[in-house]
Amino acid sequence: MSRTTTRRSLIGLGTVVAAAGLTLTGATTATADTADQGWVRLAHLSPDTPAVDVELTGVDSAEGFELEDVAYGDVSTYSRLPAGAYAVAMVPAGAPEGTDPLITQVIEISGDQAYTAAAVGLNEDLSARVITDDLTPAAAGQARVRLIQASISSSAVDVATDTGMPIAEGVEFGTATAYTEVEAGRWTLEVDGTTQSGTVQVDLEPASVNTLFVLDRDGEISISAVQDSSGAQEMPAGGVATGEGGLYYAEQARLRLLAALGLGAVLLAGAALVVVRRRATV
Repeated sequence: MSRTTTRRSLIGLGTVVAAAGLTLTGATTATADTADQGWVRLAHLSPDTPAVDVELTGVDSAEGFELEDVAYGDVSTYSRLPAGAYAVAMVPAGAPEGTDPLITQVIEISGDQAYTAAAVGLNEDLSARVITDDLTPAAAGQARVRLIQASISSSAVDVATDTGMPIAEGVEFGTATAYTEVEAGRWTLEVDGTTQSGTVQVDLEPASVNTLFVLDRDGEISISAVQDSSGAQEMPAGGVATGEGGLYYAEQARLRLLAALGLGAVLLAGAALVVVRRRATV
């Protein structure tokens, strides 16, 4: 049995670091009908869990991929996989083969459907959540946006536009909101957590689908915007910064996103630049 691998990059939603020494090899393009394939991306949303290695393996097939050195706040691009059941296992980064996983989760991927599989919670109570993503393009001149709450410091979060239109209200930890459709363009969002508040600016492209990730950074709440899909009938993006990407307090900017995605291109990472190896058994 031989193994061929394909590597893709992962974008971090944290402090920008150098990505020296990490490379990206050419990606294998799936040839099956997209109706028989789904999309999945992985996210590390546990603030006190160190970097991990993640493996997604087909239960009934040899399809799957691996992520290495995934740090808190990292969100991968989407990978296209045949519909079916997949097992996700997470171990400490660099752990020897055979190490018991920190968490495991089975994902059932349906054709033409996208998912975000995330590790959430504190390390002592780590769990996996599978969130169904709706990448249906917004109407002409509109954009769709939702919130995924991964901040331990805030038990609930409200987000509204500076015009007073609510985006999300009372979002509890570990949950995702429904999508809200707003006019495309640059928006200033007001974020109100349990103990903190602030504003964030995001650029929402026409027909795009976007996710706001609420995170903890150095004991303070922060929020980063990711463009899940541009609205084109192509592979969803899943790791593109849609705005300035940080919740800004009077004292300082908490986050700065420094990534731009081109399909098959290397992404500059936040917490780390991580490569994904797509496996195919011959």
